[in-house]
Amino acid sequence: MKQKALYEAKDKKRNWMFLYAIVSFVCLCLFVVNGFPKKAVGADVASPKMLKIGVVDLNDVFSKYEKRKKNDAQLREQESQYQKSINDKKKELVSLNEKIQLMDLGSEARKKDEETFEKKNMELESFAKFAEKNLVKKYKSYFESLYSEVCKEVEDIGKREQYDLIIKKEEPELQSGGISELQFKVGIKTVLYYSDTLDLTNRVIDNLNKKYAEGTKGK
Repeated sequence: MKQKALYEAKDKKRNWMFLYAIVSFVCLCLFVVNGFPKKAVGADVASPKMLKIGVVDLNDVFSKYEKRKKNDAQLREQESQYQKSINDKKKELVSLNEKIQLMDLGSEARKKDEETFEKKNMELESFAKFAEKNLVKKYKSYFESLYSEVCKEVEDIGKREQYDLIIKKEEPELQSGGISELQFKVGIKTVLYYSDTLDLTNRVIDNLNKKYAEGTKGK
């Protein structure tokens, strides 16, 4: 009888140990699934931060930036002046060539004018190359300057209003060009869809034009 009671006590102890092991295993699983314990009820639990994203259409910015319009007009005027000088030099060469054709072959006067023609023709070629190189240099310089201004304005808005990301939007012109050009234009499109609430384009344009107007007052 005493031995039977001893066996029953051992069985009960084993049952309690088995039950304890099961409860411990369940608690461990719940801990792994749910992670570390959260703060007590009523404590300040930080929620995940939502990304703040903006979109800017650079083509629209450049086309509506007043400084770009003024610079374009200045470059067109410079190009027009260069072209006028080139045309004047060409007309001078044509007149000189017509004069040479009427002169006697082998005459000293003709030989002298032919030398003048060659000299002026070389001057024309040199001037045309200079004009092209100078225009390209000016265009590159002013475009880099404008691009830096636009990027700076976008960056200022991003920092001031705590944007996480501002993406360049660009609408390619798909109505012209061959299939390879079309594929290239489709390939460079970076944003396929965005909500109008994300569009910062007009704000960038307004800020740039306002700063430009303030900078040119009294000039």
